[in-house]
Amino acid sequence: LISRMDSLFSGFFVNLDATALLLFIVVFILTADYIKNRRLTGFPPGPTALPIVGNIFTLDHKRTHEKVFIFTGTYGDVYSLRMGQRWVVVLNGFEAVTQALVTQGDSFSDRPSIPLHDDIFHGLVFSNGNTWKQQRRFALSTLKYFGFGKKSLEPVILEEFTYVAKEISAYKGKPFNPHLIVNNTVANIICLLVFGHRFEYSDEQFKKLMKLFEQGTQLEVSVSAQLYNAFPQLMRRLPGPHQKFKRVIEELKDFIRTEVKDHKQKWDPSDLRDYIDYYLNEIQTDDSTFDEECLFMSVLDLFGAGSETTSTTLRWAFLYMVKYPEIQGMRVVQGQKAQIKQLNKP
Repeated sequence: LISRMDSLFSGFFVNLDATALLLFIVVFILTADYIKNRRLTGFPPGPTALPIVGNIFTLDHKRTHEKVFIFTGTYGDVYSLRMGQRWVVVLNGFEAVTQALVTQGDSFSDRPSIPLHDDIFHGLVFSNGNTWKQQRRFALSTLKYFGFGKKSLEPVILEEFTYVAKEISAYKGKPFNPHLIVNNTVANIICLLVFGHRFEYSDEQFKKLMKLFEQGTQLEVSVSAQLYNAFPQLMRRLPGPHQKFKRVIEELKDFIRTEVKDHKQKWDPSDLRDYIDYYLNEIQTDDSTFDEECLFMSVLDLFGAGSETTSTTLRWAFLYMVKYPEIQGMRVVQGQKAQIKQLNKP
């Protein structure tokens, strides 16, 4: 009997020790997390952050823009969120953004280290320092040579619009979603600058390209992607949408790789036709820091930064014209006898 009681007591104390140890570990982790990641005095206010994960689940990642705007009513135009182990300062309103990006532009000129981007992108948008300066300088000078931001690009835009008009006319006045048409239009203008040719909207490869870009954009802002950025060492080893995002980027690179291969076969240094030709020419120069991997990512960056932003702006313009039909007429927008041209920017 005494032996059995000793066995019971020893088992009880073993369980108690295990529970106490587990409790100690939990309390230690939470305390360490609080000490390491607490808001410092003078740091912008914000919603209460959960231990470890912070405000990742506070946001609605399908409508992030609405949620971050709602917080301004409580915390003002400058507030903070904790995304895992990183603090993010949110700016809202013209004055706050101007103060940060213009008045104190040098202090905000660098880019944060975002694990998902660091693991995948090495081109224009997500690079830093001298690499970013070289890539950006080359991209701007080359695109300007082909008319980017100049009046000489206007005929290209107008020609593409003829295809848009045909697509819209096919609906014969019935309601339709302009999302794909606008995306295709903007992407095709970028294709002309980068690849030297456009695609038919019915082209299967082009449809696949646009679908991949849309998937990539959605996956990049998913909860899984945010968790990846918060806990990269763990998430690299786990399945989820963040792994699919990597596969989408690889498929996009394969598409670009095919275009580059075709350009290399037809490449003539005396007749440079588009952005890829100029980039291949730059690779051949002495002491060049450019390579094909940077080319793939640069083209990807140009599409990602140029197509989504422009098409979204155009769709908002359509929405405003539908809501306020009195501004649709060219006479109202530009004047009775004026003709709208590239120079007449909003």
